[in-house]
Amino acid sequence: MIEKPFYCTCAVCDSKFCFGPHRYDGRRLSPETYGDAMVCFSCYQANYDGWGPYAEEKLLVHLARQNLPEPERNQKGWLPRG
Repeated sequence: MIEKPFYCTCAVCDSKFCFGPHRYDGRRLSPETYGDAMVCFSCYQANYDGWGPYAEEKLLVHLARQNLPEPERNQKGWLPRG
């Protein structure tokens, strides 16, 4: 049986990425912090030290839609990567 791939949309760059079966090109951010946010590996790896200004804007909108509080910022003043 051939399994159909499942695609997610990155919460930061809006690109689609494969997330199973057998291939996972992204990851889910901490559910306690970011709810159901999924991000592609490119965005996740590029923001290793926290979510920069471009990503922050998108993630704050996502948090507001999920009725989640803004997480405590890291030493750089950026949202934690989670």
